Amino acid sequence: MAPEQDPHRPAICTLVRIADGAVEASADWGEVASLLGVTEGLRLQVGRARMEVEPAAGTPVRASAAAVEGLRALGPWITVTPGSALAAWDDSLPTQVASPARGALLDAALDVWSRPGFETFMSLPRLRFAPFAHQLAAAGAVLRRMRGRALLADEVGLGKTIEAGLVATELYLRRLARRILILVPAGLVGQWAEELDRKFALPCLVQGSAAWQREQEPWEAPIVLASLAAARRSPHREAATASPWDLVIADEAHRLKNPRSASSLLVNGLQTRYLLLLTATPVENRLDDLFHLVNLVRPGHLGTPAEFRRTYGPGGAAEAVRNLPTLQQRMRGVMVRHRRSEVAVMLPRRLAETLRVTPTPEEARLYARISEHVRQAATGASPAQTLALRSLQRLAGSSPRALAAGLAHAGLGHLLPPSGTAPRTAKTDALLQLLRRHLAQGERVVVFTGFRETLAMLEAALREAGIDAASYHGGLGRREKDAVIAAFSGDLPVLLTTEAAGEGRNLQFCHVMINFDLPWNPMQIEQRLGRIHRIGQEHDVLLHNLVARGTVEDRILAVLEAKINLFELVVGELDMILGRIEDDFDFEAAVFAHYVQSSDEADFTARLETLGQQLTGARTEYLAARGRGDALVPQGEAAE
Repeated sequence: MAPEQDPHRPAICTLVRIADGAVEASADWGEVASLLGVTEGLRLQVGRARMEVEPAAGTPVRASAAAVEGLRALGPWITVTPGSALAAWDDSLPTQVASPARGALLDAALDVWSRPGFETFMSLPRLRFAPFAHQLAAAGAVLRRMRGRALLADEVGLGKTIEAGLVATELYLRRLARRILILVPAGLVGQWAEELDRKFALPCLVQGSAAWQREQEPWEAPIVLASLAAARRSPHREAATASPWDLVIADEAHRLKNPRSASSLLVNGLQTRYLLLLTATPVENRLDDLFHLVNLVRPGHLGTPAEFRRTYGPGGAAEAVRNLPTLQQRMRGVMVRHRRSEVAVMLPRRLAETLRVTPTPEEARLYARISEHVRQAATGASPAQTLALRSLQRLAGSSPRALAAGLAHAGLGHLLPPSGTAPRTAKTDALLQLLRRHLAQGERVVVFTGFRETLAMLEAALREAGIDAASYHGGLGRREKDAVIAAFSGDLPVLLTTEAAGEGRNLQFCHVMINFDLPWNPMQIEQRLGRIHRIGQEHDVLLHNLVARGTVEDRILAVLEAKINLFELVVGELDMILGRIEDDFDFEAAVFAHYVQSSDEADFTARLETLGQQLTGARTEYLAARGRGDALVPQGEAAE
């Protein structure tokens, strides 16, 4: 008895056929049998699918379990019930077997046909974390309704990177995206590489890396990760646009708002089937910003430029929007946006404390001597010399031991006092007091420093004080690093670490952090904090910053706290603020330039005040842009 079927369709409507090396639909099993080189009407075994076909109608009358599963996926007009519509398979009867090559082809085709739609995430068993509901909803909306081309515009901190990773993994596993290009700001390349590898098991080739240099055709790799600044310059621009991609992802896409910019021209020149633009602020200052971003994702979705302005208002001030409900409805077809107030993702509080430690007279004299040398030597220095001088000034703010090693390496040992440097510092004593206080309360503590020599000094100081600690740095192998983290999560209450633990390690089982010294780059400060202040943290995070009075670090921290409330920002907001001063703004380089160009401390203070005012203005602009993005989605409704 044949299965019930739609009278307007053949009995088996979508199996396979071979045409120009591709797998396509076929009208009936008889045609498939002919193409596979077997005879219609016989018992057939093709790969793992076994069937007996009725000669007259080409309808299967018996099938193996594998064939039943394949048939179930063929369409709603076929109903297959083992033992009912199809008789049970009898292994004792002779069976004609197709060639292994053709059997493998049919097996692959059945796999394709049996894959679920985008209502089901095939990637979930592969992931190394559990996505939040709003992240799955965003990825699902992009795959199902937006057909893989969308603006991911969640507020900062809700996981746009995760959402893009879900889309990329799903398309990659389904072989719908075999070539993926990811363009991000230079400062986020490392973070993206880490997320793709550790969370999604999608290793990528990073532009400029050692692995990249070894490749003859690096731009032909399956997954390429590059900074937007590098990719838009020759010869990378020509290589990136030479052949088509399946999926392109551009992070911080508000940098593409100017259609005549090199970044926008690059993305517009890429050939790709799927495109994701990530930005928390789809509308910057002008309504035209939104039009240009949407036009990259889906040309013509908002009409022509003239139609857009005529319908929604002039392209200037974004506040003057006409027909907002209509625009909101149009954006639902191309944009996903969640607000923090609408999703159940809550991070605990950050409680930050800055301890300004008075250096000993000996420490103060050494710091002043180094500062004077740096300022004098910076006049007319080459870029390489300037970088070395900046490192020297940072070493002076970390510890005398780190400074001594740096001076010896630079051949400047004569700047050290004849008696050498003290083994302990005022900051070391302050650190030991903090550690004893937290350890008495049963709390684990992670202590960050930027330098290996300072790490060695702290190891000795804690050992002398009888405090057990684990040490983590970039010189350890992967297994050694894993062992150190395991020890810290087990019996050892203190982790002493360089920036290496700020890259790729989740330490949310600890909620107390001490910055023994501070990077001049605030993004590194945020990266350190992000190791413990992240989703999964169950306690308020306690942060202690140790700075010596009168140092550059002291001045930097005062500006960041006063002007942008650095430690109250959500992870990711800092980059949004700094990016508004200028693309790829180098805060550390700007501070050092002000420092060496200032005539005295008063002049340096005035220069930092000007920089602080820029930060304040950038923060105000960011908050206004965030509000304009929210206006594209009705209150209480997430666009997805």
